[in-house]
Amino acid sequence: MSVAALRPSAVVYREEQNFDWRVYAFVAFWELLAWGGLAWYVRRAAPGHAALGEFHGLPVSWFAILLLGAVTVFLFALLRMTTEVSPTDIHVWFGWLPIYRKRLATVSIQRIEVVNYRPIFDHGGWGIRIGRDGERVLSAKGNRGVRLELTDGSRLLIGSQQPEALARALERAVRPGA
Repeated sequence: MSVAALRPSAVVYREEQNFDWRVYAFVAFWELLAWGGLAWYVRRAAPGHAALGEFHGLPVSWFAILLLGAVTVFLFALLRMTTEVSPTDIHVWFGWLPIYRKRLATVSIQRIEVVNYRPIFDHGGWGIRIGRDGERVLSAKGNRGVRLELTDGSRLLIGSQQPEALARALERAVRPGA
């Protein structure tokens, strides 16, 4: 086997999307509420009040601060979607450190269609979703995307801010030379 055979396919399309501002606002609201609750809890541990306990030798307040800080970083690190198309595959992942990754061979794509959709009504919002009709959805913001019908009969909707460009890249990958 030659070294050239081990090289990954060249990327012919790449799109990075941050989530819709409403998702960030929703997460920020709950994070602020949690941090406010934690501040109230820590304030109760002021001198003159009873100790609030320990968790594995670490004061509960410090443990909660570390845990909530980690959750905050984790949530905001996830709120990004990247889509890449190569001549052989389409890859979609969420986060700077890809915690969720979907890879699909282009040979399994039967039909490609640019669509408008209603993310909240049809699929319950943005992110990794399954619609009422069983359609899998990967989206970050907006209401446009590319619907793929696969050879196994399933459907996958990939949200995009440039759905026409994504569809063209997929068409070239699925039907090279066409």
